[in-house]
Amino acid sequence: MRNKFIILYSIVCFVIILFLVHGVSFNHSFIIFGRLQRLCALLLTAAAITYATLVFQSITTNKILTPSLMGYEHFYLLIQVVLLLLCGANSILIASKTFNFLLAAVLMILYSALLYRGFFKNRNKKLYFILLIGLVLSIFFHSTTQFLQMRIDPNEYAYVQQAMFSSLGRTSVATLFMAFALMLFTFIGLWRYFKYLDLINLGRNYARGLGVNYDRVVRWQLAGISILVSVSTALIGPITFVGIFVSGITYRLVTKASHRTTISFGFGVALILLISAQFLIERLFNYKQSLGVLVNLFGGVYFMFLLFKFLRK
Repeated sequence: MRNKFIILYSIVCFVIILFLVHGVSFNHSFIIFGRLQRLCALLLTAAAITYATLVFQSITTNKILTPSLMGYEHFYLLIQVVLLLLCGANSILIASKTFNFLLAAVLMILYSALLYRGFFKNRNKKLYFILLIGLVLSIFFHSTTQFLQMRIDPNEYAYVQQAMFSSLGRTSVATLFMAFALMLFTFIGLWRYFKYLDLINLGRNYARGLGVNYDRVVRWQLAGISILVSVSTALIGPITFVGIFVSGITYRLVTKASHRTTISFGFGVALILLISAQFLIERLFNYKQSLGVLVNLFGGVYFMFLLFKFLRK
């Protein structure tokens, strides 16, 4: 286990150094600063997606489900389309990366709060019922977004296309600080329940039998997951299949381990995937592809592999 950890993070360090210094000299400080800014965005995104996905799968006891089922990414796109229709492309809420990030993050967190408050108010609700509601809301948001897109000025439609794909071009120093602050407070709030995650992974009945307040822990974890997914989506845009790719590779590296270990390994896997994809976009594709397209390609192929493997059992 220790050797795997050392090898994994050696690869992470190599990828980070290659991403920062490839093709530039230290006289080009503005280029290195831009890469550091993009690297920070990828670090925050990797941390948020790793924790959210692995804990979500522990709660649902299913290694294929991801938090994207709750409709966050489709709701994010709906926010951008509605803002464009109501305010126009020249509005500060559209043109300013900081204001756009802040508004999108706040609205998505409010959506999460309403969703969980409404369905967790009755403790008899099953978790899979909540997932079903999230899936229905995803379809509703997606259909509404497609309908509203038909009413957008063709000259402004390019902004909608940009919002549909993940991009580090929407990040700024201010948005990075806000994302870091939101994630820091979220992780601090979740830390008190972190020790119960290994017991939660055993299932509801076993966890309650061991003295864990299962409903309370799950409510707090799902609320934290919603904030993390909201922040990561508002920061760089929708990335659907990153979570399933990260969790799948992580569980292959560490089959039976505590959440402390799996999250540490998952964070390294997520960093390698995201930084490598961004490196290829900048050096190989010359910014002709987006981060979301490349990452979702790898993640989607891996998801199909898992699906076929599951069906063959």
